Amino acid sequence: MNPKKKKRIKAELASDYGVRCWWNCSVADQFSFEQLTIDHLRPTSKGGSDSPENLRLACKQCNQSRGDSLSPPQQRYRSSSLNGYSS
Repeated sequence: MNPKKKKRIKAELASDYGVRCWWNCSVADQFSFEQLTIDHLRPTSKGGSDSPENLRLACKQCNQSRGDSLSPPQQRYRSSSLNGYSS
């Protein structure tokens, strides 16, 4: 994904879901737009696409802790509720 497209998609995701970590981590609301990363709900290595339906904003810690897993991030980064997902 080129930088221009990435910036546009981040702006769309922020508009749709807010400027916060999708995974509801313990510091989900403490990030600026620039600090958030684009996370694939279904990683591209597992057949996921770059379509907006498969993308969410996540903090670097949550995004990296997931790696190419289909599971939510490790519990140490999350608060007790998780946007309807369970581990």
